[in-house]
Amino acid sequence: MNQGITLVCPAKLNLMLQVLSKRLDGMHEIHSHFQLINLFDEMTIQKSNASNSWISTDSPLNIENKDNIVYQAISSLRKYTQLDIHCKIHITKNIPIGGGLGGGSSNAAAALIGINTLYDLGLSVTELMNIGVKLGADVPFFIFGKNAMASGIGEVLQETDCVDSKFLIISPDIHSSTREMFAAWDESNDSDISENCMECSNSFLPLFLARNKDLQKIYEELSHLQEIKLSGTGSTMFCLYKDHGEIKKTLKKIPTKWRHFFCEPLQCSPLLEYIT
Repeated sequence: MNQGITLVCPAKLNLMLQVLSKRLDGMHEIHSHFQLINLFDEMTIQKSNASNSWISTDSPLNIENKDNIVYQAISSLRKYTQLDIHCKIHITKNIPIGGGLGGGSSNAAAALIGINTLYDLGLSVTELMNIGVKLGADVPFFIFGKNAMASGIGEVLQETDCVDSKFLIISPDIHSSTREMFAAWDESNDSDISENCMECSNSFLPLFLARNKDLQKIYEELSHLQEIKLSGTGSTMFCLYKDHGEIKKTLKKIPTKWRHFFCEPLQCSPLLEYIT
């Protein structure tokens, strides 16, 4: 009997993101273009005979056990299947946390897919997506596993072509809270900010810059060289390029304390191996 499985969890970029409205249930209607990229967390899942699941990471942040969305994913599977499912899971984090790249949602999707495989639960993609959406609006996309235009709260997905550009990913040392950013979007009555939000490819860009004044000057300097976009609710920024020569000047402008990555687009998620 297979007692363990190792999976890779891809990141995503929002090539565009528009917040349309707030629903009565407190969630937000959006329109977005999700693109998978080859930046991965790694997850090892092992069956456990213990009475509780155990989630560990190599991150210095407190995102273990009940503080991790993966713990919630296991609990949701246990409730849905009525089976006594417990796992020991370790996550090697490469995707910046709080960066708008969907790392937590990708981890949750990988946990649902991996446990479904490991325990031979036989749940369909639709079932996994229905479980996932209750964990986070981006989770269904990572289960869907293909580049997509998203609507609804992000769970209505229409497959789209993979872009043919490479990406320079710029990661400031800032944790951007999705909940706080949506609250800021709700509370904004400033017409200038509202108008700017509509004009940007990402509705959160003006709000993000307004909340991080020390970053705004650097953003403006980078924007003189490339079209700099924001992914999700931040804090990760990125630009598209074809040839490394196009971004040489941009690289020199990135503060040394910030991380950056050279990424390529993915046609589909490696997780599809386990659900197709």
